Amino acid sequence: MRRRARVVAILLAAVSVGVLALAAPAAARKVPKEFVGLVPQNSLSSADLDRMARGKVGVVRFPLKWEAVEPIDDQFDFAAFDRLIGDLAARGIRPFPTVSGVPRYAGPDPLALPVASASQRAQWQEFLRAVTDRYGQGGTYWASVYPAQHPGAPPLPVKTVQIWNEQNGPKHAHFPNPGLYAELVKISHEAISSEDPSMQVLLGGMFGTPTGEGGIKAWKFIKRLYGTPDVKAAFDGIALHPYSPDLKGIKKQIEKMRKALKQKKDKGKKLWLTEIGWGSEKGGTTSRLGVGKKKQAKLVKKSFKLLLRKRGKWKIGGVLYYTWRDLPRGESPCDWCASAGLFNASGSKAKPAWKQFVRFTGGS
Repeated sequence: MRRRARVVAILLAAVSVGVLALAAPAAARKVPKEFVGLVPQNSLSSADLDRMARGKVGVVRFPLKWEAVEPIDDQFDFAAFDRLIGDLAARGIRPFPTVSGVPRYAGPDPLALPVASASQRAQWQEFLRAVTDRYGQGGTYWASVYPAQHPGAPPLPVKTVQIWNEQNGPKHAHFPNPGLYAELVKISHEAISSEDPSMQVLLGGMFGTPTGEGGIKAWKFIKRLYGTPDVKAAFDGIALHPYSPDLKGIKKQIEKMRKALKQKKDKGKKLWLTEIGWGSEKGGTTSRLGVGKKKQAKLVKKSFKLLLRKRGKWKIGGVLYYTWRDLPRGESPCDWCASAGLFNASGSKAKPAWKQFVRFTGGS
């Protein structure tokens, strides 16, 4: 009888441990830290960065503009990006830059892809070589500046660079053109790999169905891009911004992109979702993505579960939520973006969506 009681106690203890294991966020146990990240839409304070670190955010994606780094030809100023990249790395968050823009001395239109002339292409490559040499593996920033700024903190070099943003729509690239973008990708890869062969080149995140004159659906844009000779070897992954008010729309967009890659015999390429999000204020008739706080949290939970479950089949390289904090409405880049944050505008109050987000990172 005593032996039977001991066996029952052992079994109950095992069941209890199993229940606790199931209660823990399974995603946090299975997914690499850098699989889940954020796309802030405002400057980050130390409090923001500390909160991200507690939340175990793996990656932060940010714009690294050519005109901000090299405002005057051949005069580079990395001070602002040194601070941001160093502050992220010191907290264990991988910096993930998106390079774009054209300074005035190189061209009159900052949204026109810098491939118009041999001179412009050479200047763009010079900019990319400088960025890679500074922040890539073994870069000068990590060797000389970072140790003084963050004594004892291990370096966390940039390992992926994204070329432009939403290049298939007129909001971010005037006169969207898959052929010209393919040329930009090729010269970008050449410049980046010359300084750090290990750095990955990722296509700019494409909005699924961009509106406005000249907009091209993401899956059509990618198929046309492959028409440029030798472009396939010039990038390591593609990126999509599958904004949708429901999971069905997200799934449909991803499957269209995977189908396009299969048709072009490049089905092994990773697919990153470098923006996904919803507004916590209901948008009424103005926006399908303004869904309210409860539904925002529900969609974060359900979309991340879907993407983790399909991670292998869809070859998902990473998922980045847009965005960190709300913006004042007058500063918002879109009709729902003002309330897309996981926190309010001041950063003082987390939304229910943050609780769901950290279930997948294992943070708090």
